[in-house]
Amino acid sequence: MKKASSEKKVTIQVAAKTLGVSKGTIVHYLNNGRLSRIKEGSTVYVSTEEINKLLETKEDPGVTTSKAKVAESKHVVVTKVKSSEGDGTTVTVDRNHYEEILTRVGQLELENRNLLVYKDSMVKTKSVLNDKERELQKVRAKLHMMEEELRRLKKMGWWNRVFGRKWRTMGE
Repeated sequence: MKKASSEKKVTIQVAAKTLGVSKGTIVHYLNNGRLSRIKEGSTVYVSTEEINKLLETKEDPGVTTSKAKVAESKHVVVTKVKSSEGDGTTVTVDRNHYEEILTRVGQLELENRNLLVYKDSMVKTKSVLNDKERELQKVRAKLHMMEEELRRLKKMGWWNRVFGRKWRTMGE
């Protein structure tokens, strides 16, 4: 971090607007050392000289296109990509961006595994619920039969309920 009050400086918002990028990109440049931070109190400024240098190159500092820069930089990954026509295309990506992509792919793979485990769990739970539903239907059918038997018995007089079967069996 620099502390200087005599330099020409602008806020992050102005720097982003000047370069035609987002405030997050400027913060990314500050964190990676592509731009230097000038801090006064709680406000962060960026040097206008550095912004002008970025404007002069007219290249996005996050992507390197020159072969000389690829050879010099330790922060760049070069990948050969086969296109549908069969010719090899060289893609050059900033190492931090490449690592962010790999991290995101890892996160997506983990999320996919978790979703598959959740799906298996839900299938098992659904199976158990179906079994319980069948048991509940059987119990309801048995309860309905018992309620019908109770209604039939209530329609009989009390003497038939108490003595009806005994007298029939004895008299026969």
